[in-house]
Amino acid sequence: MIEIKPINKFKTYKFDAAPFFFYIDVFPPEYLSPSKPHLESLIKSIKINPIMPLPMRVDRVFNGEKSILIRPREPISDLISEEFIAIINPTPFLQIGIEKLLYFTEIRAREKLFLPLTSERVKKWWRSSRLLYGNISYVEKDFSDFLKAYLYTIVKTHVEEDDLAKSAIDYCKYIAETCKKRLEQNKIIIEVRGEQLNVNLYKRKDISYYTKFKKKEETQYLPELIDIEVYDLSEKGFTGNDDRSKIIGELKSKRIKYIPLLFYEDLLECMLQNLKNLENNSNKILDPSLLLEKKAIILEKPKEKDSEDLQKYSWLQNFESINFESILDSIRTTYEKFYASFSKQPLSSIR
Repeated sequence: MIEIKPINKFKTYKFDAAPFFFYIDVFPPEYLSPSKPHLESLIKSIKINPIMPLPMRVDRVFNGEKSILIRPREPISDLISEEFIAIINPTPFLQIGIEKLLYFTEIRAREKLFLPLTSERVKKWWRSSRLLYGNISYVEKDFSDFLKAYLYTIVKTHVEEDDLAKSAIDYCKYIAETCKKRLEQNKIIIEVRGEQLNVNLYKRKDISYYTKFKKKEETQYLPELIDIEVYDLSEKGFTGNDDRSKIIGELKSKRIKYIPLLFYEDLLECMLQNLKNLENNSNKILDPSLLLEKKAIILEKPKEKDSEDLQKYSWLQNFESINFESILDSIRTTYEKFYASFSKQPLSSIR
């Protein structure tokens, strides 16, 4: 008799470095499943959180396996007026972004594996991930530019109490045009062993096939696996003021693979959908209030900030203060409130 083992993990691949980062969206996430209202309640509880993970590496988080946090090379800031410079504050930014990531991990795990996310696996994932550095220069720069664009469009407009819909359109167009340009050029610069190389995002393959006795031809676009150098800083850690070239120069790297095409395809699709929604749903736009309230974005006087002072907002940090228990507690609390509201109904009717 064949023994069927229960599936308690997502399938992952050892060659995949699993890099991820976050972008700031202008619309709340949606989840519509009449048969699973308890999961929809999770989405409703984080609708005002505009930070979105990309790609959605729920597999690595749930399994407790390492992934690579993309780290912008410089602190992210922009002068949004004569009075204010807006700065991305990395730790609170990641706290809010990881909250969204854990919520989506819980939802996908319940849907696919019928299992909850556990604190042990989350902590194992972060312990093995937070001290890794992946050298992805091109993608690092693009994500930095996307966040700067958010500061100069959405945050600037929010502070000036101007037309948020127009700024949201400008913001989404900028990201969409950048992603489209990358896809059309089909080139990305990587750094391997100190050497810069031009590589393709994808390769074209012309195929022929028959359908209903008619020959058809089409071009397929197959994503390329690209090398990434990964450095493990578990012994020395980040200091917050480390020079990136110094980190790379002192440590040995391990070469793994990733698919950069995923970043640009997913972001382009999202921004094009946002632009379509902005035609009719500008009243649902998420403003930066939560990010400002939680200090993920800080407004300072320009004269008070110089290049050295901005280093406190470096992304080359250990991020050891990220609080996972508060996020997992909020997931449990959301469930408890939902089930309490259905306490008079049979449990089977809301599973």
